[in-house]
Amino acid sequence: MGEIKDHLNKNILIYTFICAIGAAVFGWEIGIILYSMKASFGKRFGMYNFNPTTKQWDDSDDKNLREMIITPSFTVGSLLGTIIVYFIIDRFGRSKSLCVASVIYFIGVIGQVSFGTVLTLCLGRLVSGIGAGIATTISPLYIAEISPKEIRGTLGVITSLGLQFGKFMACLYETLCLKLISNTTAQWRVALSGLAIPTIMFLIVVWFLPETPRFLLMKNRDEEALEVLSKLREKSKDEPSLTSEFNDMSSKLKVDMATGVMSWKEAFSDKSIVYRLFIIIILQLLRMLVGIAAIAYFSTQIYSKYLNIPTKTYGAWLATLNALINIVFGIPVIKYIERFGRRKTLLWSSFILFTTMVLTFVLCYVVDKTKNMVYGWLCVIVMYLYSITNCTGWDSSIQIWQAEVFPINMRARANSVGWFFKYVGSIIVTSTSSTLLKYLGYYTFWVYAAFCFIAFFFILFTLRETKGLTLEETENLYRNSEKSTIYNKNDDIKMKKNNQEKSDYGITNA
Repeated sequence: MGEIKDHLNKNILIYTFICAIGAAVFGWEIGIILYSMKASFGKRFGMYNFNPTTKQWDDSDDKNLREMIITPSFTVGSLLGTIIVYFIIDRFGRSKSLCVASVIYFIGVIGQVSFGTVLTLCLGRLVSGIGAGIATTISPLYIAEISPKEIRGTLGVITSLGLQFGKFMACLYETLCLKLISNTTAQWRVALSGLAIPTIMFLIVVWFLPETPRFLLMKNRDEEALEVLSKLREKSKDEPSLTSEFNDMSSKLKVDMATGVMSWKEAFSDKSIVYRLFIIIILQLLRMLVGIAAIAYFSTQIYSKYLNIPTKTYGAWLATLNALINIVFGIPVIKYIERFGRRKTLLWSSFILFTTMVLTFVLCYVVDKTKNMVYGWLCVIVMYLYSITNCTGWDSSIQIWQAEVFPINMRARANSVGWFFKYVGSIIVTSTSSTLLKYLGYYTFWVYAAFCFIAFFFILFTLRETKGLTLEETENLYRNSEKSTIYNKNDDIKMKKNNQEKSDYGITNA
């Protein structure tokens, strides 16, 4: 922990926590799906009908179809947000793009709360999703670009914890609304209105974020870049360690940017870039296909249908407890992510995800055959372990690794591509889970277990470790030694050419 403290300071923490608030808005949005409010939200949006004979709320005939529309609407918006990032992040910068995201978030929240139809709810979630897509794509990249290499992973985990904190607050707030508000019209509206709490906070504080030094260097604003770096490290501009870091950053970045932002034609002609894009696309798809969205959105239904746990009594509280446990177990990762590294963390996470998903099926099967509630509660614990592993492993490490492995002239575009496919995977899972659970029942968990198994071997054979490297050093991870030598020679040629052009330009002006 001592090494972490050596590189942390007030400014770095403040800017990281601002990004974490943006992640908390995202977490609150995905944690506030009100399916447990059958008499208010469920009735209003046509998912449940009251049965006067049994005095129970039964599923409507088209419940799974409505869920297939409502649940992924936020994710569709997030996917659109990643596309918008592609056009604005290198033009307007990292901090200004996050400001845009905060405004869009706020508009989406107003849309969700103001009306009461499936259409307006989905449109509001779609707009909020656009803001989320922009924020979640840029925040990890922003943190990677402002962080010292020794704690880059640690700071990346803080944003992941921000997301989990948002989910916890959403679950707690929803549960309190469910237990304390009896008016069915007010219940779901007040619950949805809770989204305004983190959204307004983010809308206010995001404007205090400075631009990253690397983006300023991209725009040849070198003096501003040095000023910001000095502020980030809380060191004088003349201090040798700061000067050394700035010079190393600047020299490599100027080479990468000698020909401007990399075009897609140039990217596809570079096998190293193509390979990294391939890894990111598959990794982000697998991040969702392992089934975390299904567990997050439909956990209360799984408790009720397969584990015989009454959701009216326990469902909302179990979801709240799950979110709280994720935070508690996620905190130690702040310390150990730099010790274990990204690759090892992802490998162990994949193995545990596979094991817990298989155990979830086994325990659901046992409960179905024996009707023994002990196995049902044991399955809840296993599902908690699955969620904890995803939070502390996959969610923390994938976004960090993705923000690290691309050169500056391709970093923004590559991150947009990665997050785009993350949301593609999320749409696939959220739009099919309800139907899969309806027709396959708990055998659905075998589908997700298979993807966990695939993920383990994909990571084993493709991922290389990035811990302890500067963002400029990670560029050579996927280049063999011969190509790295050639690349470095080309760097020197580009740098000399760039410097010569600057000299010629200065002489011409003179």
